[in-house]
Amino acid sequence: MDDTIVTIYRKAQMEIVSCLAGIDDAIAEETGFYDAGYVQSQVKRIQKELRTAPAEQHQKLFFHLIFWMSNSFAGLDDCEKLAEGYDFPFMECVEALKEYHAGHDDRALELLEAHYRKYKSVEGHFLVNKVFGLLWAEKGFGQKAIPFLTYALQLKPDDEECLKTLKKCYEQQNNVTGKKVVEEILEMFD
Repeated sequence: MDDTIVTIYRKAQMEIVSCLAGIDDAIAEETGFYDAGYVQSQVKRIQKELRTAPAEQHQKLFFHLIFWMSNSFAGLDDCEKLAEGYDFPFMECVEALKEYHAGHDDRALELLEAHYRKYKSVEGHFLVNKVFGLLWAEKGFGQKAIPFLTYALQLKPDDEECLKTLKKCYEQQNNVTGKKVVEEILEMFD
């Protein structure tokens, strides 16, 4: 891919994150964004480590592999297979994602609420935060949805579904500034 295109894409991502975070100055450091290539590279890196790692490190590496693979609905069945024989509390989130993907929103929300009550967050996980935000928004709890959607957008700033839902949440909250920022970001995709 042409370096110019990659540079423009990364700059656009940084602008989106800056807008969402309320940052006016240029950001000095680039963050790792959760696009398909980034997630896939993390999965491949961990798979490579598993081949050479001592057995006592396998549980930790399997957890990291499951964590990365579960950022896509397509990887959830594989996550369950990899987790067999282990007791990872994070698998509650994988189950919630599967329930959401199957259209069982109430069950998904129930599972995610229970996990968040116990563990307080799932840092660094795009899809869990996105789905939790979407579910809260769907139930009419825009105030609860906003932190999850904005966190998910910090990881994947070009997710239009998150952006559109966030815009609706800001509308419900009469947050004109937030709505305007999201509208400006969405215009970048047109």
